[in-house]
Amino acid sequence: MQLNLHMSWYAIAAFLVLCAAAVCANVISWLMIGMINAKVSEDEQISYFWWGGEVRPRFKRLFPGHRFVFMLDACVVIMVLSFFALAKLWVLS
Repeated sequence: MQLNLHMSWYAIAAFLVLCAAAVCANVISWLMIGMINAKVSEDEQISYFWWGGEVRPRFKRLFPGHRFVFMLDACVVIMVLSFFALAKLWVLS
């Protein structure tokens, strides 16, 4: 018995774009944590391993107008759009 998995090249490309955007968003978040930790006292620092949604607002407050906020938002938008494209191309087709 042979397993026939049909997946188009567009679905594979959407998955790869989704993964790349997720990795970029994670790296940007780590860079933001590093910049936050360099600026605040030791008891207010954020852990690299256990962080949540407080990174973006704190970074935006400490570094207003920095391009990392836009880059992180762009990665999240690309991830969401790629997820919907993957769902349409692979699951719903």
